[in-house]
Amino acid sequence: MASGRSASTPRAPTTPRSPSTDSSTKPRSASGIISCRPRATMPSEAAVPAGAIEHRLHPLSVGFSLASQLRRAILPLIIGGASANFLGVVEMRSVLLIGLIPLVVGAVVRYLTFRYRYEEAELVIRSGLLFRRERHVPYARIQNLDAVQGVFHRVLGVVEVKLQTGGGQEPEATLTVLPLPALEALRERVREGKREAAGEGAAAGETTDAATGTSAGEPATGILPEPAATDLASAGTPEGRTLLHLPARELLLHGLLQNRGMVLIAAAFGLAWETGLFERASDWVAGEQSWLGPAVEGAAADVVAAGIVATVAAIAALAVAFVIVARLLSVAWTLVRLHDYRVVRSEEGLRATFGMLTQVAATIPLRRVQTVTIHEGPLQRWAGRVAVGVQTAGGSQAGQPGNADPHRHRLAPILRREGLREFLREVIPELDAPEVGWEPVSPLAFRRVVRGTCFVATIAAAPLYFALGAWGVAFHAAFLAWAVFYARRYVACLGWALKDDMVWFRSGWLWRRTTIARYTRIQVVALRASPIDRWRRMASLRVDTAGAGAASHKVDIPYLPLDTARHLRTLLAAEAARTAFRW
Repeated sequence: MASGRSASTPRAPTTPRSPSTDSSTKPRSASGIISCRPRATMPSEAAVPAGAIEHRLHPLSVGFSLASQLRRAILPLIIGGASANFLGVVEMRSVLLIGLIPLVVGAVVRYLTFRYRYEEAELVIRSGLLFRRERHVPYARIQNLDAVQGVFHRVLGVVEVKLQTGGGQEPEATLTVLPLPALEALRERVREGKREAAGEGAAAGETTDAATGTSAGEPATGILPEPAATDLASAGTPEGRTLLHLPARELLLHGLLQNRGMVLIAAAFGLAWETGLFERASDWVAGEQSWLGPAVEGAAADVVAAGIVATVAAIAALAVAFVIVARLLSVAWTLVRLHDYRVVRSEEGLRATFGMLTQVAATIPLRRVQTVTIHEGPLQRWAGRVAVGVQTAGGSQAGQPGNADPHRHRLAPILRREGLREFLREVIPELDAPEVGWEPVSPLAFRRVVRGTCFVATIAAAPLYFALGAWGVAFHAAFLAWAVFYARRYVACLGWALKDDMVWFRSGWLWRRTTIARYTRIQVVALRASPIDRWRRMASLRVDTAGAGAASHKVDIPYLPLDTARHLRTLLAAEAARTAFRW
């Protein structure tokens, strides 16, 4: 937050208040309205009601839990074992065996102590041996059930389920793993619970499968129902209208534009460095009996002897080859990770399914969407494509491989620009404006930005004076010209608008992002003014919504004229207080 004075106006979800009143009250967090937080229980408190049936996880949960823990612990175990072996304290395999024992015990204990059961209005989850926890999750509060299936999951007919609520950034519960019939029973029970909570359910005398004794998961007696399907594609596919389907050609283009291969190469280099593969490779290449090292040295000497032109051409060829390899890796990763990507609109909301090796099914209830962001890079604009992301209440920006959450935030990884407006109307039904009339920031913004960019350009060019002498002046002039050009384009791309009961904010020149926030989702409107802002009679306006992460593109409009910023703050605060807040 910028230094200096700051005024914030949290939204009042129930009682309208004067928009001119400043308040330092913190905005409501999602967890404040969800009555499903874990609670510690004594053994007597954890008693199961008479007639209730508790369900276990699938017995294969032991193996999958152990594999998950082992993935996180294998690198520290290898490093510790190698260090102990180098110091002569103990052999490496002994360290690995000792480290494996608590992981196995933990996986077995978790399976034996984890139970869940269906109550009339809530899902009850019990876990823990020494420290017992019992969580009560009302069906009406469950936002969605995310299902993830890897290769082994599909072969064995099981699935990992993440239960999401609006109460925090982490899943309320993770069920590792369930048989597919248990997933379908859980989804059906959640749907029925939501309908009953909304007054749309059947008569109170009707009973559910859980009440009559039909087991959705594995009963505590150990009887396992026979799965009817082995993957997410053939089980539980919701009926609805397909909004987006990415064929292989679009995924190929997406892989070329995103260049995820650089991330894969960087990760591979980091892993090789940590595990000592670089040292082994250097011994293999430069060893006394190796033929590869002398061959490379001889080829490099021949290129250098051929002159500066040949040397530059060889370096350029290596750079081009590296870029090609990185792009090919990006394409391969995209084709595998986002295989058969489709978004379907159903009664549950927007449901995204994708994946070749690891299949993911993620649902986004429309009421949970807080902001929508349109991403445009230079290559995307050249190809006529955009990406659409959403920020949801209680969702996390970060995630592990195979998690549905990161892909929920990038709802449409690639989308034709001509189909953007229609797709946005499906996500935001209130959207009606054919075009957005962007309002600029203060005319003094360019002066503020160009001073900073010119300062950075001067710092970057300073070492060149010592290295290149007089040529440093030419590079400094080129850096300054770029700094001025960049500042002008950056300020020109800054803009805001108020359309269809929404606030729009656009920023970025090369990588442009446009964020849309509805008035009904606004929680805090903050006006900020640093000493320089006050001197120039400028201010920044920030609009906060629920679930905004640190890496998300927020509605944070800089370099506004002070009068305009005050007017916007008053207007948005009044609109937020006038509307009823809905999760």
